[in-house]
Amino acid sequence: MKAPRFGPMILAVILVCALVFTPPSVKSLTISPNDVYNASSTLDPTIFQGILMQQKMLKDKQYLPIYGSSELHRLDIYHPTNYFKMNPDGFTPFLIGRAGMYSLVHFLNLAASADSLKNRKIVIILSPEWFSKKGLSDSYFAGNFSEEQMYQFIFSNNIDPKLKQKAARRFLQFGFIRQNGAIAKLLEGIAYPNKTSGLSTFVDSLQGHMNSQMLTLYDAIRMHMVKPNYYPSQYQSPDPKLKGKNWSQLKLMAKKDVESYTNSNRFHIDNALYLKSIKNKLTHFKNYSAGQSFNKSPEYGDLQLVLDLLKEKHAKALFVSVPFNGLWYNYAGVSKQKREVCYRNIAREIRGNGFQLADFTRFDTKPYFLEDTMHIGPEGWVYIDQAIKAFYDQKT
Repeated sequence: MKAPRFGPMILAVILVCALVFTPPSVKSLTISPNDVYNASSTLDPTIFQGILMQQKMLKDKQYLPIYGSSELHRLDIYHPTNYFKMNPDGFTPFLIGRAGMYSLVHFLNLAASADSLKNRKIVIILSPEWFSKKGLSDSYFAGNFSEEQMYQFIFSNNIDPKLKQKAARRFLQFGFIRQNGAIAKLLEGIAYPNKTSGLSTFVDSLQGHMNSQMLTLYDAIRMHMVKPNYYPSQYQSPDPKLKGKNWSQLKLMAKKDVESYTNSNRFHIDNALYLKSIKNKLTHFKNYSAGQSFNKSPEYGDLQLVLDLLKEKHAKALFVSVPFNGLWYNYAGVSKQKREVCYRNIAREIRGNGFQLADFTRFDTKPYFLEDTMHIGPEGWVYIDQAIKAFYDQKT
């Protein structure tokens, strides 16, 4: 009988371990510049919930990351992705956002790549609807949650301990996180450091590191499956008619465009959407949000987490404050006074922390900045393009 040969088996184990425990910085080397470019406007959520593609992007000054939520999916010809293709200004917008990506989701995302934020210019679009009484819901957070990013946050040594503790306590307010045994224990160790034993922390940390490495390996594999135009139905090619136009001309063009398809109703909501989802139920929507207010919200605290992280890393951020559709919200029972409280709170928090604010809340009851009850339309994108260009062109 021949003696068993363990050499190939041992070699295979060594190779697998080497692959799993390769640092993220090395794993990201497998992502090519073309991969990053293709990912810049795809809006594929696997990018938002990973770390490797975003870290690769943040190291390349060619890209200006734009963080937001569902409005980023409105890829009309005036959208930053398309406008700056026709009128280049030295950067490529990199879109990071989908429905439900509130401030806390962005905080976790940014914290996972904290080392890459130093002196980095970024843009963050804020939706006033986030600042409701409840703020971020469990369902929205769970749908956009990334275990990989959470492990990066947990094991980071480059985030202020007080900020980590504050964030950990906030994360633990969500039931789905408390039910995640491995992550919850590690967060509890950060949030309440005197309540955990050394041995328990060591075992939990060992398991967490293993989980983190496996997730990052999976991330590296997924990034080679990213394809341009994840939402092809919302994609529009850059239009040559935008080239060489000044801002006044572009705003007039955009206004005419959006006016043409929001002219069937007094709220200036997209005609197709109004006909399909609102017209026959209009009486149902009368004062349906009358009990809503935007003065006190967990969202303000979540936004402060983002601001604290960006300040710590000396990032240069432009925040974009988008208005409500005031005509619609008046009908829905949310007074202008309530809306203006929200606007003032946001502006005070952003400017009070030393960041730039592109404030478009003056369009609250003016048509055409938005194209429905909450999403940016063509004219709105022109104003935002102008603000982004001015921000990017600033000498620092």
